[in-house]
Amino acid sequence: MKILIADDDQSMRFILKVQLESWGFEVISCRDGTEAMDHLRSSNPPRIAILDWMMHGYTGIEIAQELKHKTPLIYVILFTSRTAEEDLVEAIEMGAHCFQTKPVSPGVLKSHIEVAKRLIDAEDRLQLQERQIRIQCYEAIANLAEKRHNFTGSHMKRISIYTRLLAEQLGMSRQKCEDIALFSSFHDIGKVGMSDTILLSPDTYTKYEKEIMKTHTLIGYDILSSVSTLRAAGLIARHHHERWDGTGYPDGLKGEEIPMEARIVTLADVYDALRSQREYKDAWSHEQAVEHISEESGRTFDPKLVEIFAKHHETFRAVFEGTAVEKV
Repeated sequence: MKILIADDDQSMRFILKVQLESWGFEVISCRDGTEAMDHLRSSNPPRIAILDWMMHGYTGIEIAQELKHKTPLIYVILFTSRTAEEDLVEAIEMGAHCFQTKPVSPGVLKSHIEVAKRLIDAEDRLQLQERQIRIQCYEAIANLAEKRHNFTGSHMKRISIYTRLLAEQLGMSRQKCEDIALFSSFHDIGKVGMSDTILLSPDTYTKYEKEIMKTHTLIGYDILSSVSTLRAAGLIARHHHERWDGTGYPDGLKGEEIPMEARIVTLADVYDALRSQREYKDAWSHEQAVEHISEESGRTFDPKLVEIFAKHHETFRAVFEGTAVEKV
């Protein structure tokens, strides 16, 4: 576990660093509150922060206030010489979890850290359980949306396989690849909010119906984006109909303004849609789909993703035709 120390007293930072490293912790040592805040705002912050109350830049209490509602939990141990009850109550209300007086007592500090670890472990377990429950609910809603649109679960499963392949070829981390493969299944979850007269229409949509249908991206985003751990799923739902050239919807994003997760799903979804038989269209051959995606490089699709697709299009064919080894 990483622990951050922020104190403008260099000797104090050195003593704490040596002590914490002897207990097996990875230590980030910061000379002021500004440096500490940069680390604590990062995508992979330390989970315990030992902060001096008074520092240059941000004070310890200002940092505690910003971290108060942050997910995942960052446990704040505040160094202070203050003992007035009103000061300590204010600090707790602002977000500090406990206090440590100077000079530092190693035994007391270690006790604070053990309490912090137990609280962090419990918080993480609860967050994981909540995430799993929400994912199960969203999977059920996404399945309902697909079935209402006369699609099958096989479509969602294929999208997951395509997107994992593309993410892996981009060199994304294992966790990122797994998330994209999972969240890609939710890309059309907003269709659950479409009326049957539009969603199940066998005819080409009217201009009005097309505009209504486009709102499924916003509905999906609203369903998913309220959960911080599912932020990427919300971005996929909102932006998988954006186009590289900026002519897509709902926000008209262009190029790298479009989240990479959504760019990946866009290509995967279009390939599968082209290959699939629908009431309003015949299924395309693999060769026709490959040609179309190649022609749309730089218009609909990210050119980098089209290059990856061109190298691995036979895997896409095998997945669609059911001859690929399942990975998801």
